[in-house]
Amino acid sequence: MAGPAPIPQVIVRGEAVLTVEPELAVVEVTVRARGRDRGTALQRCSARQAEVNEAVISAGDAVESAETAGAAVYPETEDGGMTVSVATVHTRLTVPRLDAAGDLVVALGRLDDVEVSGPGWRLREDSPAIEQARLAAVRDAVHRARQYAAAFGAELTALLEVRDAGISGGGLQVAGALATMARFESSGPHLDLAPARQEVHGAVEVRFAISEPDREVFRA
Repeated sequence: MAGPAPIPQVIVRGEAVLTVEPELAVVEVTVRARGRDRGTALQRCSARQAEVNEAVISAGDAVESAETAGAAVYPETEDGGMTVSVATVHTRLTVPRLDAAGDLVVALGRLDDVEVSGPGWRLREDSPAIEQARLAAVRDAVHRARQYAAAFGAELTALLEVRDAGISGGGLQVAGALATMARFESSGPHLDLAPARQEVHGAVEVRFAISEPDREVFRA
């Protein structure tokens, strides 16, 4: 006795790409101080780090968080064979006010023994754009599945499985040279920064049951 006929199915992958404005800027700050011995290097590094902290506090709500990403003390041999001690502290600043990122970079860049890199642009982990990309991918999957079903003279009848194929994009993107313009005024240097727009990729794999295909399609 033959078993039931298999249910016709269609499996599709839905995808979506959204281009949105960034929500955060990330500025990397490294204090690098040298001294004839470890104590001197550490003392100088501590003083410079205090100046960095003062600049961050002065920025107010322009800085959402300041995290110490690393610290080190090590010997270094300079040209001529002389060995000195080097002390470093690396701080990562998260800046939600994108218009303030340029002024913050300038303020930190004025400090001695301080290296500033960035800003990098990114989205928040709970950004609405991520949900929008997921839903857009689902709509794409439904649209594709309907097209495939219609091509066989059938229609979608049931949702059998949904698999999240992942969200990507919206991560750290460092501002390129062409996105940065320096304008020098009487009050000092000012950086006009053009935030890099973020691409968010959504993907989903969906399996649908479809009605019995039109057998005339196979005879065409």
